[in-house]
Amino acid sequence: MDDAHQAPVKTGGDYIVKSVARTCETLVYFDEVRRPLSVVEVSKKLGYPQSSTSALLKSMVKLGFLSHDARNKNYFPTERVPLLGSWMNPDLFGEGIIQRLLKAIAQRTQHMVVLGTRNGDEAEYVQVIRPKKSSIHHISLGTRRPLGNSGVGRVLMSRLSDEEVRRLLRRINAYRAPGESAVDVKAFVASLAETRAKGYYLSTDQVVKGTGLISMPFPSHENSRLFAIGVAAPTDVILRSENEIVKIMREEIVRNLGKKGRCSNVC
Repeated sequence: MDDAHQAPVKTGGDYIVKSVARTCETLVYFDEVRRPLSVVEVSKKLGYPQSSTSALLKSMVKLGFLSHDARNKNYFPTERVPLLGSWMNPDLFGEGIIQRLLKAIAQRTQHMVVLGTRNGDEAEYVQVIRPKKSSIHHISLGTRRPLGNSGVGRVLMSRLSDEEVRRLLRRINAYRAPGESAVDVKAFVASLAETRAKGYYLSTDQVVKGTGLISMPFPSHENSRLFAIGVAAPTDVILRSENEIVKIMREEIVRNLGKKGRCSNVC
């Protein structure tokens, strides 16, 4: 696949096989746009050489993950893609429950909605619902934020014990990049009490100036990964609409998830 062979790419201190990264990024792009794509579109958007992109897409067709429309010269994911993870956490992801929840919150608030979960020492956005007129462009599917320096990360960590948080933050501080500020472990742990009591966390101008995010955790039943829903909007809008947004988020979590969505003692 010319330059898309097994050459490693360094990302965040780790080496990733280039062909694997491109395959995953391509599937994520399809998930974002949700329509057939041509070789040229994928190449331009993801910055791959056109010849490599063509070879990659053809390989994914042969493996059964994409279908190819020869007449319109475009590609589209097959049913094999969503079926890959259909066995994971069926209580939450079965029957499109999560998608309905996120879309309901987005429709009622008219703001961007994200679903985040923990990935190592970071919070990763695994679902993003973006309104057509959204002014927020720095958030996309797959975006990662430090657990100790983001609203979604803080909410995810609020579900851990204080001792678990301390151990995690000490490790994050020990392996932080040169020039990166250390997290104040004592202050961070102390502040989690308020987050747990309120059941959500409001952050403003934390990652990008002028943007705010309200994050809320769910669910609390056993054997489930921790997730957090976030509603993002300009800072002034978030501050002005805090109570209304929180009310909508809570209502839709209960409506769509029932008892599974109740975050005992924190929501």
